[in-house]
Amino acid sequence: MRPLFILCALWVALPSVASATPLESLAPGKITGRITDAATGEAFPAATVRLEDTTMGASADMDGVYTILNVRPGTYTVVASMVGYKTVRVEGVLVESDRTTTLDFELEEEVYEGEEVIVQARRDLIETDRTTSASYVNAEQIESLPVQEVGDLLQLQAGVAYDAGGRLHLRGGRAGEVAYLVDGIPVSDQFRGGSKVEIENSWIQELQVISGTFNAEYGQAQSGVINVVTRAGNLSSYSGSASGFLGSYATGRDDLYMGVGQPSVDQVNAELNLNGPLRFLPSSSFLVSGRYYSTDGWLYGQRRVRVEDTVPIQRYIQAAQQNASDSENLIGIAIPDSLMTGDGAFVPMNPSTKLSLHGNLSLQPFNGFQLGYSVFVTDEERRSYQDSRRYAPDGQPTIYESGVNHILSGTHVLSPTTFYRVGASYQTNVRSSYLSDNPLDALFQGSPYSANGFAFGGTSNGYSRSSQATMLGKVDFTSQVNRTNLIQTGVEAQFHRVSLDERQTVSDGPVYEDPELRVPDVNTALNNAYTQRPFSLAAYLQDKLEIDEIVLNAGIRFDYWNPNADVPADLEATTDPDDGIRLDTETVPAETSAQLSPRLGLAFPVSDSGVLHVSYGHFFQVPRFSYIFDNSEFEVELGDLETIMGNANLKPERTVAYEIGLQQGVTADWKVELTVYYKDIRNLLGQEIITTRDTKVYARYVNRDYGNTKGVTLSLIRQFQDRFGFTVDYTYQVARGNASDPNSVFFNNQTQPPIEPEKQVLPLDWDQRHSLNGTVILGDPRDWTLSLIGRFHTGQPYTPSNPGSQLSRQFQNSEREPVTFTLDLNFAKTVQIAGQGVRFFARGYNLLDRLNAQSVYSSTGNPFHPYRTLGETEVLLQNPNFSVDEIDRRPDFFQAPRRVVAGMTLSF
Repeated sequence: MRPLFILCALWVALPSVASATPLESLAPGKITGRITDAATGEAFPAATVRLEDTTMGASADMDGVYTILNVRPGTYTVVASMVGYKTVRVEGVLVESDRTTTLDFELEEEVYEGEEVIVQARRDLIETDRTTSASYVNAEQIESLPVQEVGDLLQLQAGVAYDAGGRLHLRGGRAGEVAYLVDGIPVSDQFRGGSKVEIENSWIQELQVISGTFNAEYGQAQSGVINVVTRAGNLSSYSGSASGFLGSYATGRDDLYMGVGQPSVDQVNAELNLNGPLRFLPSSSFLVSGRYYSTDGWLYGQRRVRVEDTVPIQRYIQAAQQNASDSENLIGIAIPDSLMTGDGAFVPMNPSTKLSLHGNLSLQPFNGFQLGYSVFVTDEERRSYQDSRRYAPDGQPTIYESGVNHILSGTHVLSPTTFYRVGASYQTNVRSSYLSDNPLDALFQGSPYSANGFAFGGTSNGYSRSSQATMLGKVDFTSQVNRTNLIQTGVEAQFHRVSLDERQTVSDGPVYEDPELRVPDVNTALNNAYTQRPFSLAAYLQDKLEIDEIVLNAGIRFDYWNPNADVPADLEATTDPDDGIRLDTETVPAETSAQLSPRLGLAFPVSDSGVLHVSYGHFFQVPRFSYIFDNSEFEVELGDLETIMGNANLKPERTVAYEIGLQQGVTADWKVELTVYYKDIRNLLGQEIITTRDTKVYARYVNRDYGNTKGVTLSLIRQFQDRFGFTVDYTYQVARGNASDPNSVFFNNQTQPPIEPEKQVLPLDWDQRHSLNGTVILGDPRDWTLSLIGRFHTGQPYTPSNPGSQLSRQFQNSEREPVTFTLDLNFAKTVQIAGQGVRFFARGYNLLDRLNAQSVYSSTGNPFHPYRTLGETEVLLQNPNFSVDEIDRRPDFFQAPRRVVAGMTLSF
C-alpha cells in the first residue's frame, strides 16, 4: 500500500465522520395502515403513530388511515397511541426500498394507566406492491451467511452470471449494463463498468437488486439496478464492533495450484465500526467504519528466472541457434541452470491488498429538515495473473486503484405527505497499472526469449493511468397527493472529467544486448493522452397508484447526453506526414442525443395468497467512456489492422424488456415465485473496418450489434424466522447475439485468414442455461447460527477448434464447458465475556474443494490438456526445459480452491 495516500485518506475521512451523517435513500420505503377500535371496528381519526428512536410519525385521518413517507430501509419499532387506549408497540417491522409496508392497529381500552401491548411483527409473505423482479438482502442476513464481499451476495440472485473474467452479467446483458447506487446516488463507473465506490458487507443496511424492469427514477442501465443503503448511526446510544479473521487455502490440489495448500496464513482481515449520537447537536448521529484486507491469492508462480536473466538468456539462445542440431531444433534448446538465477521461491501472482474507509453523519438543523454527509475512501493494490510469466513472475505489473467519494444530501419535509430531497456528490477515482512509473527505469527489458508459452525473463513495459472526476447534482420531489397516488419527480445532472495517459517504454537494439530505452513522443502510437469533459442531464416523472390491492407503477424518463468532444470530418482521410500518423482532416463537434423511456408495471391479486405482476419498459445507456474517447488523437498505425478508434458520435444502447411474474403462498411460511422475461437489445457496441485513401486500415466503434435474452426463474422461499430460513431458485436463461465482445471485429481480423463476422444470432460467451442457487440458515442470531450456500451452474459456451482438420474452427460458441458446483458454510457462536458479546465464526468456501473450470482448451473441451498427436506428445516428453505437466497446467482455468477462515467479532 502507499503510506502517503493512506495517511491522507485517514486525515480526510476521520475528522469528517466525527461530525457526519447517513445519507437518506433515494427510494425510501413507506408505512401505511388503518387504526381502529378493537371492540367496535370504528376508525380513530385522532390516533398517532411514530417510529421509535426517530423523529418520524403521522396522525390518522378521518377514516383512521395514516401514512409515513421517507422511511429509510431497516427494522423499526412502530408505536400507535391514543388517549384512553392501550399503547401498541409492534417490534421488528421491516421497511424496504421502493416498498409499501402495511401495518394496521387495533386499539383496546386502557384499564390501568400506562398499559402497553407489545407485538412482534412478521414480515408479509407476499409483496403485494411489487411490480417487477427485485430481491432484498438485509444486514441480519449478511451477517449470518458465508459471504465476504458484495459479489458473493450478487451471485445468489436469480439471473446473475459471472464470466471467466469475473465480470457480472445480469439477465444476459453485457458486462457494465447495470446501474450502481449508494444511498440513492448513482456511483456507476462509466469509464470501464462496475461501481466507483467499494462497499463492504458490514456497511450495508440493505442491498436491493432489481433484475427486471425498473422505475423511471433509475437510468443509465439496461439490465438492472444494484442499490445499496448503508447503515446509519444510532441516535440514542454509542455502540461499535471490532472484527477480524485469518484464512488460508486448504487444498490437496498442489499438482495444479503450486505453492498453495501449505500450512500458512495468506489472508488477513480487520474491521472496526463505531457509531452513536452527537451529544452537542440535537437529533444527530455519526458512523465511522474501516476495513483492511490482504490476500496472497491462489495463483502462484515460481521464480526460476529473474528479470536480470533476460539479456544473458537471449544472448545464449542467439549463439546456440547458430549451431543447433536437428534434435534441438525439434525439441528445443536447453537453457543452462547457470543462466536461470532465480531462487525457486513461490511468488503470489494474483495478490490483493485493500483499505476501505467510510464515514457518515446525520443531523437535523431544524424541524423537518434532515442533512446527511457520507464519504467513501478506497485504496487497493493487486496483480492480475499472467500464465506466460509463471516461471518469471517479477516482470508482472501492479494495478493501483484509489478513490474518494463524497455524498451530501438534504431532505425537507413540507408536510406529512410531501417532501423533497436535494443531493450532490463529488467522486474521484484513479486507476494505474505499471511495473515502474519511471519510463526509463533500468529494470525495463526488451522482449524476452519465449518457449512453450513461457517467458524467460522480460518485463511489462507499459504504463497506464486513467482518472475520473464526476460532479453530480439532483433534486427529487415526492408527494402522497391522495390515498391512492404517490407522485415522484426529479432532475439530475452529471459533469465528468475523464483523463487517460498511456505509454510504452521501447527497447531499441538487438534483444541479446542490454536495452536502450526510450519513450515515444506524446500522442504517437505508443504514447497517448487525452482529457474529455462530457455531461448528461435527466428528468423523470413517476406515479405509484395503489387502489385496494391493485398497484400500478407508471413513469417516463428523459435522458440527454453530450459527449462534448470532436470527431473526424473525413473518416477515410490520408494520414498527415507532418503530424505523426493522425488522420489529415478537420474535426467537427460530436452529436448530442436525447431519448424518452416509458416504464410501466402492474400488480394485482389472483387469489387470497397470490399476486401477479406484469411490467414493460424502454431502457437506454450511454456506452462506456473508454470506447467513446479511445484514441482521441485519431491516429492510424502503419501495417495491417493495428488501430482501434473511439467514436464520440456513438448513440446510447437500447433495451426493451418485458416481464410477467407470480408470487403464490403455499403455506403460512412458504411461497413460490415464478417469473418469465424477455429482452430485446439493440444499438449494442460493435466495430466497422475503415480503409483510408492511403490504404491504411483501422477499426472504429459503431452501434451495430444485436442481442436478446429470454428466461424463466422459479423460486421457493421461506423467510428466516423461528430459527429457520430457506431459499432455492432455479433460472433457465438463453442469451444470444451476433457478438459477445465490442472488439470482436478487430480480433477476428487479426487471424490469417481473417474470421468472417457472424451473420446469425449465437449463444453469447456468458450464456448460462441452467442455474440453481440455495441457502439454508439455522439457529438464533443472538446465540448461534449455521448457514449453507450451494450454487450449481451449467457450463458457459466456447468455440471448439478442429485439430488436424483443414477447418480451424467450428461454429462460434457451439460447445459447452463443464458444470460448476460450490458449497459454502458459515458457523457462528456468540458468548458473553466480561459483559461483552463476542461472536466466534468459521467459514469454508468451496468446502468440497471441487475443481470448477471457468476456461477450457478449445481442442478438447476440458481444462486439463489440449489435443496432441502421438508424435507431438513424444516431442514434448523430450523437452529440456519443461515437463508436459508444466506445459499443460493452467491453474487460471479454474475457480479458487477450498478456502477456510476463522475469526471473531467483539460488539460493544
